[in-house]
Amino acid sequence: MAVLGILVGVVTGLVVNLFRFLLESTMPFFTGLHHDDFESLPTHWHFFLPVLGCLLIGQLLHMLSPELRGMGVSYVIDKVQNFRSHMPFRNALVQFTTASIALLSGGSCGREGPAIHLGGSSGGLLGYWLGLPNNSIRTLIAAGSSAAIAAAFNTPIAGVIFAMEVILMEYAVTGLIPVIIAAVSGTVITQILYGDDPVFILDSVVMNSLWLIPYVVLMGLVIGALASLFVTLHKIAASFNHIDLRVRLLLIGLMTGCVALFVPQVMGTGYDSLNDALSGNLGLTFLLVLLTVKLLVSATGLGLGLPGGLIGPSLVVGGIAGAVLGIIGEQIFPGTLSSTAFYVLIGMCAMMGATLQAPLAALMALLELSNNPNIILPAMIIIVVANLTSSELFNTRSIFLNTLSPRKQHFPAELSRYLSRYGVSTVANYKFVTLLPDSDKDKMRKALENNPEWIIIDYEGNNDAVIGRPALELAMINPDFSLKKLEKAQSIVPVSHNATLLEALETLTEKNVSYGYIHESYKTGSAGFSGIFCLDDIMNFYKGTQ
Repeated sequence: MAVLGILVGVVTGLVVNLFRFLLESTMPFFTGLHHDDFESLPTHWHFFLPVLGCLLIGQLLHMLSPELRGMGVSYVIDKVQNFRSHMPFRNALVQFTTASIALLSGGSCGREGPAIHLGGSSGGLLGYWLGLPNNSIRTLIAAGSSAAIAAAFNTPIAGVIFAMEVILMEYAVTGLIPVIIAAVSGTVITQILYGDDPVFILDSVVMNSLWLIPYVVLMGLVIGALASLFVTLHKIAASFNHIDLRVRLLLIGLMTGCVALFVPQVMGTGYDSLNDALSGNLGLTFLLVLLTVKLLVSATGLGLGLPGGLIGPSLVVGGIAGAVLGIIGEQIFPGTLSSTAFYVLIGMCAMMGATLQAPLAALMALLELSNNPNIILPAMIIIVVANLTSSELFNTRSIFLNTLSPRKQHFPAELSRYLSRYGVSTVANYKFVTLLPDSDKDKMRKALENNPEWIIIDYEGNNDAVIGRPALELAMINPDFSLKKLEKAQSIVPVSHNATLLEALETLTEKNVSYGYIHESYKTGSAGFSGIFCLDDIMNFYKGTQ
């Protein structure tokens, strides 16, 4: 798995940087722009470019089946949390194509979400092609997601924490090494291809005085409320997914185009405006207008189905909100506050943490982006306050969970999380023999010479049965004994060799049986019966490792 972590990181780094290269090299060819500078376009293109882009995306997606339209971070989380770990290559191709069109046509979205999908698909497809069990594929998807964030921002630690907080939704030592290695490998690929230049232009920023802490807390409350508003707007827009996709995308294009006629900075990722805010080059009135339209257009457009990322807009909205609060604070307390860049930076990560409900990932991103440990204290304060404001005061969940497929929980969350980390082969017993129901006693005695613990009666259908060796030996004393009339045999059901222990437990529970067998073993490549387990094996494994 450690070796596969390297491979996933390298592949993800190459794919994510190919995505970046195509965007950066294609944009000047089509629009003459560099670095997302859509405001330099002629005014009429501010309207027509997003409309045409959304029309093209809508037509492309309309031609595809609904299964191929699954994209983005929510799609990756759904695959991991609902234990359907296979991520088809065609979905990744659709994500790559449609996200490129959305970003090139000025859609108000980010490129990190599509990058995470591409990274998760890289890991998932590798595991699938190698025939690995679902718990291993799950780890490789997380490794790919980690490498994607690391490669996109040059932030390996934030990539690891993001994979744990957002994708796996747990901190566990199991599988951590491949995730770390993948993040490092993805970052190395980015630095080889693009150098170690930061995504955002940052000067050294510090908190001038501890007396600023109350104001930082106030900022956390405001940004937490903005995060809740962002998530709520996204959720409301997503509730209209019953409307024809082409109509929804046309509405996105018209909305973006109409707003861009007056505020063209709303187009694209908005990172150029964020860098201007970090430099203190934007006035308060413009910042307030940009904050309003960026939040509304991004949240609504992405909720309606624009195939772009959510992380970028959350950073931009948070950074602009930080700039606004910094300027207002300076006007109220002249000469006492820190630089505008300080408020932009902590606002960015507070908004990201509250929107994603991933406080530690946001903190690590801030630390790596700023390369400044002096900012950790105020960052911790504002991120925690913003998260609590959004989740507790406004009862808002992570934005990704709003579109996550519901999963019926049959078992306690702790048990489910733990069993999902291990494959069913962990508890498999290979000491068994298979007999046909018409086997005579001579065949039975010969089969028992191998000292099996279990005997599977193969009815060549869905009604297979299992019996322990002692019970069979006792039953054979009866001269009228026949496997067809064996009363002590119990039903046994098939479980895929790729299944996790949780999937195996769910199968036994749903079928109301106590025994299962593994078929099509990835170890031997053989079909049929290749391992046997029971309900007690799974529960004893869980109890014995706690």
